[in-house]
Amino acid sequence: MATVVKGTYNNMSCAKLKVAVGISATIILVGGIAMVILWSDLGRDKLSPGEIIKRAREKYASLTSYSDEGRTVAVLNGTTITTAFTIRLARPDLYRIDWEQTVHSDYTNKGAVWSAGEGDFLRVGSGAKKQASQELALASATGISGGASATIPGTFFTLNWGDQLGGSALSEKQQPDEKAGDVDCYVFTGNSKGWTKTLWIGKQDFLVHQLRTVTSAEAMKTALADAVRRNPAMSDRLQTSEFQGSTSTETHVNIVVNHAFSNKDFVP
Repeated sequence: MATVVKGTYNNMSCAKLKVAVGISATIILVGGIAMVILWSDLGRDKLSPGEIIKRAREKYASLTSYSDEGRTVAVLNGTTITTAFTIRLARPDLYRIDWEQTVHSDYTNKGAVWSAGEGDFLRVGSGAKKQASQELALASATGISGGASATIPGTFFTLNWGDQLGGSALSEKQQPDEKAGDVDCYVFTGNSKGWTKTLWIGKQDFLVHQLRTVTSAEAMKTALADAVRRNPAMSDRLQTSEFQGSTSTETHVNIVVNHAFSNKDFVP
């Protein structure tokens, strides 16, 4: 049976809350200070950062399938690029990510990357090309899908380059809890060579609900310079001095887990 993930408390949590309210009301009669101490104790989160990451990894590993909808909003030099996407994933190796990226009012980029059990394919525009592997297909679609082919698929399939909960996640710093939409989340940030990643993990479901990546101008110039070094023909098209850094925010909503998909559900 499919499970729809929502940012709400379960009945047991509600019952505990009612008990806490009753206890606090009694303590108010004795002294307001005792009530403050009680609420502080009840509200304290007992999970360590390492335990949160561990539970999130275990949650993804336990899933038979995953689907969601989402949007990435990227801002580069004052230009905003919005990408709407849908994701379907199922074990052992079925996936389908569709996207529609609006660069400006006159141009929209649509595409898909998928495997329905008979190979890995990438379609940009009207043509579909078979890819050598799952990792190559998903990596090739990362930029043009607004990151949708990397963040959740990389974590679900535990890919070396896309897993948001891999070894480096344990060194990220936990921030104060925040909401991603209406979902209460743990928040972690990590920094590396001009890249700052912020990850929102649901407190109830231990799934990734939002990812924000901030790239400094210097980091972007370095990445583009590396690209030109590997392919000198790109030098005429890339003016690295023009870039001032970027911010990309990827949000996932309408998450459904453990739905029974068939292979045909992964054909665009």
